Amino acid sequence: MMKTFIITFLFTISVSLGVAQENYLDSLFNVLGTTPKPEGQFKILVKILEYQDSYEVATIDSSACAALLRIAQEQSNETMLATAYNWIGYYLLMVKGDNTAALEYYFKALPLAEKTNDKRRISSLCFDIANVYNLLQNPNEVIKYTLKGGKNLPDKSSPMYDYMLVQYQRNMTRYYSDTRQSDSALYYVRAFTQTSYRLRLPNFKYQAMIQNGYIRSQTDENELAEAYFKKAMAMSDSLNVETRVLPFYKVYIPFLISNSRIQDAKLQTQQLWNISQRNNNPNYKLAATGFKRELFERLHQMDSAYYFSRLEADTRELIFNQNNQNIVQSLAFKEELRGIEESGRRATHEGELRQYALLGGLGVFTTIALLLFRNNQSRKKANELLHIQKSEIELQKKNAEQALTELKSTQSQLIQSEKMASLGELTAGIAHEIQNPLNFVTNFSEVNAELIEEMESEMEKGNLADAKAIGKSIKENQEKINHHGKRADAIVKGMLQHSRSSSGMKEPADINALADEYLRLAYHGLRAKDKTFNATLKTDFDQSIGNVSVVQQDMGRVILNLIMNAFYAVTERKNRAGSELPAGQAGFEPTVSVTTKRMDDKVLISIKDNGNGIPQKVLDKIFQPFFTTKPTGQGTGLGLSLSYDIVKAHGGDIKVNTKENDGSEFVITLPG
Repeated sequence: MMKTFIITFLFTISVSLGVAQENYLDSLFNVLGTTPKPEGQFKILVKILEYQDSYEVATIDSSACAALLRIAQEQSNETMLATAYNWIGYYLLMVKGDNTAALEYYFKALPLAEKTNDKRRISSLCFDIANVYNLLQNPNEVIKYTLKGGKNLPDKSSPMYDYMLVQYQRNMTRYYSDTRQSDSALYYVRAFTQTSYRLRLPNFKYQAMIQNGYIRSQTDENELAEAYFKKAMAMSDSLNVETRVLPFYKVYIPFLISNSRIQDAKLQTQQLWNISQRNNNPNYKLAATGFKRELFERLHQMDSAYYFSRLEADTRELIFNQNNQNIVQSLAFKEELRGIEESGRRATHEGELRQYALLGGLGVFTTIALLLFRNNQSRKKANELLHIQKSEIELQKKNAEQALTELKSTQSQLIQSEKMASLGELTAGIAHEIQNPLNFVTNFSEVNAELIEEMESEMEKGNLADAKAIGKSIKENQEKINHHGKRADAIVKGMLQHSRSSSGMKEPADINALADEYLRLAYHGLRAKDKTFNATLKTDFDQSIGNVSVVQQDMGRVILNLIMNAFYAVTERKNRAGSELPAGQAGFEPTVSVTTKRMDDKVLISIKDNGNGIPQKVLDKIFQPFFTTKPTGQGTGLGLSLSYDIVKAHGGDIKVNTKENDGSEFVITLPG
């Protein structure tokens, strides 16, 4: 009978897992199919489940849980039963989102694990129970079972000690961050992060980044919080398991909303909603409907807000209905009674032992005294060790804070350097632009001086007609002088506006004029530095765009940065073509195109070049701070990162289309 059941299970789980991690799982299946003893089969099944959970092959498979329970029941083995109940509860919680049913199985397993003094299983169950109470929003029970699990960690010599320790640190971090006790949360999140990285556990490293971001958001360190959240998102993509992402969305979306990043919050909420629809997990659905309701309320879309408020209420009723609450309270009460009864039995047993101890006489008393003395010495050593560790922690904290301060200072200096670099790129172009009207002013002034002398001469001769004609020419020249003087004045004002600190206030701006101005300034600036530089400039401006509300200095910096990058790219390709002369490259003509276009309620700004393009292997990194493909000393790696942040702050987006050896196109999308 058991052999038939195992064969059926192998078929079922193989179909559900497909080809993921084929070699390792196939080896486990082969061993399972050839293992005759139930004890061996049980261990292999646990390895399969642990592999699924730890390495994200698939969601926890119910067939494996059922097989565990069948073997444990047939063997009447309490240790096996505790393990089987633990995995069934875990499946119900993570896959089905049935908090109440999961709690029932955990409380069935806990007394069995305590009876056999299986500390690894006791601590695992306590941490899992704490996770359920976290979803049920009961922090008192969360800390109660987390501390109980921490007291029952396996011995340090056990291979499972570190794995249980990292779960204890995670739960303590969650409790203190959820109750907004920042100092304690920071203490535990540091320990949690160090342990997860030391053990190289991807899932726990992911959770550590989430908690780091959450805690930093509570202390208003928004830039640092965003960095941690982005790192968590990158890890989430590599883990690729939807049963892990709820804790991330539950802290990241409120962070976005509190910072008025409504569009980003809508995108993240929609992703959470899609996941909740796919996995039909009530815990996911409750979070998704709550965030959607809040966002629609903020946007004053009351019909949609009302719809999702009803869904939220229905889901909350499903999770927190009175029947489920009664079951949870009943389970907690039974567990409390069991603890009282167990304490009573221990007290009775201890009373009997005291009687035996008295009968043992002086010899036993002496032995106890020696043991107490030894314990006292051990406690003193432990206290000394704790004091040393505390001092070391304080020193590490001080060093970390100092390093963070230095990092922020360096970052500010680099950003200022990048801003000054962009101003420097404009200087030569501005000099070229302003020289032309000044030449006109000078030349026409000299001509007018000569004409005035000539007019005076004609008047003395009595040739009034010729004098009037000369006067008319003087007047025309004066108008030209005035025109070019105003032109120079406008250029100087534009330069001063660029160098002035940004007010951060959005104002209506002519995007076409802004793009055209920075294209010409960048080009003439490069020509002033290198007379051999040349490129074809192409523009195609949509005149229907009109004015767009932007911070002109900031948006000008973005356009200038992208244009300078385009000129750099075509110059690199031209230099390569000139030195290597590959087929088809001898007649290469550097070309930079700037295009604007209105699409519905959006405005698109495109900067395109025919340079070398961006290699696919670095494409995902180009918007990261300090990443650059330029040689050392030629770029800070902050230009595209700052451009990305500026466009995002405008409620827009920036994307790149590129093909290696065929150029790149950066497209800025702004609200119209």
